[in-house]
Amino acid sequence: MGLSSMMKWEDRQRLRAIVRRVHLRFLPESLLTDYECDKLIDSFSEEVIEANLRAGREVGLVS
Repeated sequence: MGLSSMMKWEDRQRLRAIVRRVHLRFLPESLLTDYECDKLIDSFSEEVIEANLRAGREVGLVS
């Protein structure tokens, strides 16, 4: 069980949007599933998750 399954639903959706736009932007759209995003999120540490959410809010990628 990874960190993505223990997050609030809203935070998970925000982080998936960030991962799609930043980390997986070079993949074909057909491969940008929630499952693929969650696999990458699960590889992040808690500090990286917090930094990504904070940066996404500051830049305006997510609300």
